[in-house]
Parts: sequence; C-alpha cells; structure tokens
Amino acid sequence: MAERPLRVFISAGEHSGDSHGAALAKRLREREPDIVLQGMGGPRMAEAGVELPFDFVEHAAMGLVNVLKKLPFFTATLKETAARLVADPPDVLVPIDYPGFNLRLSGKARKAGIQVAYYVSPQVWAWRPGRIHRIARLVDHMMVLFPFEQALYEGVGVPCTFVGHPLFDELRLRKRSPAFRDGLGLTPETPLLGLLPGSRRQEVERNLPLELRAAKLVYAQRPDVRFAIPVAQPSLHQLTLDLVAEHAPELPLQVLEGYASDIARVSRAALCASGTATLELLHYECPMVVIYQATRAQAVFVKRLLTTKWIGLVNVLAQREICPEFADHKDRSAEIAASALELLRPGKARKECLTRMRNLKQEVDVKGAHPRAAETVLRLAREARARSEAASRGVR
Repeated sequence: MAERPLRVFISAGEHSGDSHGAALAKRLREREPDIVLQGMGGPRMAEAGVELPFDFVEHAAMGLVNVLKKLPFFTATLKETAARLVADPPDVLVPIDYPGFNLRLSGKARKAGIQVAYYVSPQVWAWRPGRIHRIARLVDHMMVLFPFEQALYEGVGVPCTFVGHPLFDELRLRKRSPAFRDGLGLTPETPLLGLLPGSRRQEVERNLPLELRAAKLVYAQRPDVRFAIPVAQPSLHQLTLDLVAEHAPELPLQVLEGYASDIARVSRAALCASGTATLELLHYECPMVVIYQATRAQAVFVKRLLTTKWIGLVNVLAQREICPEFADHKDRSAEIAASALELLRPGKARKECLTRMRNLKQEVDVKGAHPRAAETVLRLAREARARSEAASRGVR
C-alpha cells in the first residue's frame, strides 16, 4: 500500500502571517512534493497552493473595539476550524503568530491529539510574560525568530528551534534600485535622513508629525541634509502628503511609495517608529533614532504592561540601548533632533551605534529562516505520523 502523503494545516490571521505561511508552504512542497497543505490564511497562501475555505486575513482586526465587533465571526470560525481539524486531523498544525485566535485553536488541536508546531512566538518577552506558561500547555514545539527566545521556551519545558527572522532573507533578495540617489537629485556627499513613521494609518498619524518637527530642527542646523519618507501602502500616500504640507512644507523632502529598502540603504541615519522596520535598518547598518509617540493614556498603559526597559526592537534584542529611543506622549522633537544630528555627523556617537548594530546583526541576521522552519515542520509531521501508525498497530 502506498504511504499516505503528509498533511500540514497552517493557520495565519493577518498579512505578515499570510506571507510567512506562503513561504513556508513553498519550502514544504519543495521538500515533499506530495504534501497536503490546508489551512486558514489569505491570498498569498492560496497562491502557494494551500487549500483555504475563504480569505481569513481580510477579516483581521486590531484594537479592542474592532475585535469586539468581530467577536461573533471569530468565535464561529474557531469552532468551525476546530471541527475540521477533529474530523480530518493533519499530522501537524502550524499556527503563525496571531495569538488571540491561534492559541485557542492550538488548545483545541492538542485536545484532539494533534501535534502543534507554533511559528513566530507571541512577544512574551515584552508583554505579559506570564502567557508563556499558557503557551507551554498548548504547544508541542515552538519555532522562534530570535536566539534569546529559545532559552525562554526551553526554560518552561517547550522544545524550541531558533529559525531566524524571515525578513532578513527577504531583504537579501531585494535588488537595489539603480541610481537611486541620482533619482533623488542627491550628490554622493549629500546626507539623507530617512523618516519611517510606520506602516499603519494610526502609526503615521501619530509618529509622522513628531518626526517632521524633529526633521525641521535638524534642517535648521544642517541645511545640507535632505529627507525622504517611504510610504508603506498606497492608501497612506495622501495622508503622508497632507501631514508634510501641514507640519513641514519647507523641508527638502520627498515622499516615495515603496522604496523603503533603498532609503534604508542610502540614508546616513533615520528616524524610525519602533517595530520591524528597525530590523530593516539594522540589516543595512543605518543608524537610527527609535520613536514611539503615544497618547497619555497609551503611555500609562504601555508602562504598566511592558516588561522590558526598551521599546525599540533593536534595543530589546540587544538588551541595551544601541540606538537612542524616545517613547512618550510628550513632544520630544528637540531631543530626537539632537540625537539625529549626532548620528549624522562623524564622531563617537555614530561610531558606537554602528559597532553595536553590527554586533547585533551578527547574532540575529541569519540566513534560511523558512527552510529551517520547513525542515522542523516535516520532522515533527513524520514523528507524529510514526506515533499514530505505531498506536494503530498496537490497537490491532
């Protein structure tokens, strides 16, 4: 009798998870052409050949109010998805991030005896660290993006594999736009300061005015500096233009749809919202000032829940301040500008920042995240299949 193909169920609930799920699916099929891939996800996973009942990602919700509005939908989807898993169990379930939904699905899968290999850990090292004990009850194996996370999970008895961050692999594949500096009208000597306010509307509305105020102070002291803003999504282009016109119409600044990697490559320094974009600047060794502009209520909330001293991802990973950061509800544009000026000019501050960034890059900027994740998933799927078959032979 021919051996049944391995079966993997991948669950992703938002766009980055959909991208990770698609890349993982591709690597799984490269290694196991007959594998059956099913799941919950979005268009990228569907294009990668994952069988999906509908586009789950388009229903992604952020913020308490939006989640509550969609709670009946998520509850019904969780129930239906769990029923699918129980009726036709895969060899392994691979939830990707999105803990609100995926941890609940993991619990139902484990009750049904299905192996759970979680990809992209919830940030227990930054928010609500007690969650790790709940995760330990719900997950058989964790695949993490950063090396320090492995010790956290192994410390509570969860087998764990450090696979690396997929972003770094994606950045290695991105081609440099030819003559990008020339296209901006910059000479080789012209310093560029990148302004990266975030990829979501709320982030841009909150962070860009602060970055622009700081940029004006920089320009007042360094009129040779030029500025560029990469727009993460077309829907944010007009908002960005409107904010520039309101807060800094006099700046020699260009707003570019996309081109974040090119701006990171050629900028002498950057003002960057805390988050994944800091990793892109790390990859290109672009010194940065990390910002997080909050409301007063958000600042209190963050202070109570945050369990690290820092909010910038590069500083969290290094467990020290390698790049200056400012997380506050106050206007700290003067301090941000002062830090940016130090990073723009040759000197001790810039040299120390670059040295610390390069040391961190050696630790976290590793190749082959998705291939390592695929190998781990296949190993766990084969082990689960072997146990299931051994148990069936024992019953007989």
